[in-house]
Amino acid sequence: MELKSQFADFLREIRPTDRQKEDWKTGSKTLRTRLENDDVLSGTVVATFLQGSVRRSTAIRPTGDKRPDVDIVVVTDIDYHRTTPKDAMDKFVPFLERHYPGKWRPQGRSFGIELSYVDLDLVITALPSDPLSRLVMKQLYQSRSVQTTDSLEDDLSWRLNQQWQPTPFGMQTRALDDAPADNWRPNPLYLPDRDLGVWGRTHPLAQIQWTAAKNRACNGHYVNLVRATKWWRQQNSDTLPKYPKGYPLEHMIGHALQDGTSSIATGFVQVLETMRDIWRGSALYGEVPYLPDHGVPEHNVLKRLSAKDFRAFHTAITTAADRAREALDSDDVQKSAELWQKLFGTKFPSPSPSGGDRKPGFFVAPTKPAEPRRTERFA
Repeated sequence: MELKSQFADFLREIRPTDRQKEDWKTGSKTLRTRLENDDVLSGTVVATFLQGSVRRSTAIRPTGDKRPDVDIVVVTDIDYHRTTPKDAMDKFVPFLERHYPGKWRPQGRSFGIELSYVDLDLVITALPSDPLSRLVMKQLYQSRSVQTTDSLEDDLSWRLNQQWQPTPFGMQTRALDDAPADNWRPNPLYLPDRDLGVWGRTHPLAQIQWTAAKNRACNGHYVNLVRATKWWRQQNSDTLPKYPKGYPLEHMIGHALQDGTSSIATGFVQVLETMRDIWRGSALYGEVPYLPDHGVPEHNVLKRLSAKDFRAFHTAITTAADRAREALDSDDVQKSAELWQKLFGTKFPSPSPSGGDRKPGFFVAPTKPAEPRRTERFA
């Protein structure tokens, strides 16, 4: 059974809480404001914006002592032809020492900042060097479309378009599409890799735009399917390999999910069965599939996934696909719910005896004879 009511309750339980959302908004807003007002960096920083699972609405509720984490991209006008990755990142060290002493650490391609209530990932990037591309992208990165702090789920009207404006209820005054891809897709940002000493291409806007479009094509179910699958992975972490997780797993779900999804239950089964079928050969022969990044196609999203982990993951989704299919096909409410609970854990609620999916006009037999309502009006 699809158990739509139970899935709605389940998703409510695994989404980040309002308090957690406020925490990452507070932490990221403070960091962005400090960057924009910094006497030294304000001349270098072109724009800042949110990216990652928080922005794409694919984050799940942190458990235990884990904190929410949010990624902030800093777009700069640093000349990456004349500046080494180390020198580019070192420009931000005095700023971090002033505002986050003892709380930041360098990472290969970013800075991690640990606060008591949120973890921040500061990603330094540079605009493309071509003057025309630089001008076009600078205007886009400074637009409300990129500057918004709302997630995709917060405002379903969002489009990657300089003309887009946030509205209180997500109601735009006129229909708006994403800006033509030729205007922005060929112009990724450049990301310094301190460890390798090179600049690489990255395009977080392409990932955000692709996710929003896919979610619309799947009737709003895509981001929730990513959440459900992440939760399934977390609940079964003892038997699953460490990878894939995070964005690579999210990308795999998007690759497997067909447009037109009608419910979370049917979508989850379809995703697992498709993963099982299209990657059976790769798992058998010890190969890892090549999945091009949405913004930088020469990047394989699964590049760091080992063949051993991929095979173990494929074995796990094959087992999960069988269980999910049995849960979906079951006509028994309680049995179906028990099977879904075996996949998702106790956050998936049990339906009441009269709960579950009901066809229109479905008759529920009374448990006792009806009694007339007693009043004193005609006593």
